[in-house]
Amino acid sequence: MVPRRSCTRAPVVGAAVVLGVLALTGCTSLNPGTEEATTTAQEFHSAVAAGDGATACNLLAPSAVEELEDGAPGACADELLQLVIPGASEVTESKAYGTNAQVLMDQDTVFLTRSGDTWKVTAAGCTRQGERPYDCEVEGN
Repeated sequence: MVPRRSCTRAPVVGAAVVLGVLALTGCTSLNPGTEEATTTAQEFHSAVAAGDGATACNLLAPSAVEELEDGAPGACADELLQLVIPGASEVTESKAYGTNAQVLMDQDTVFLTRSGDTWKVTAAGCTRQGERPYDCEVEGN
């Protein structure tokens, strides 16, 4: 069993803080791309559920791939499938602000970043920890 990783990296925490602050300030202007971020989060979860680590890794941001590979290039798919990522399929809410997005699903919270014209997963398998940062199985910058 692979130990759970703590989501303490500044970018994921920063994204959560930015999203929280924008929500508190009543910002209702979502950038285009919310639907695409939602699709990417669903595709990621579908690939993980199907045991298709290669496809799931292609949906990750490069920094998340590097974290999973931990110095062993090409190991992303195997490492990813060893993690305990909850099965999620239904999206309950999706928010996109600039180059960051958060997709709340029935069993997960997924954080994404804009990379060119696509969304890439920066953190997944995330559990809210009250006032503390999310605890995530997959994380990157």
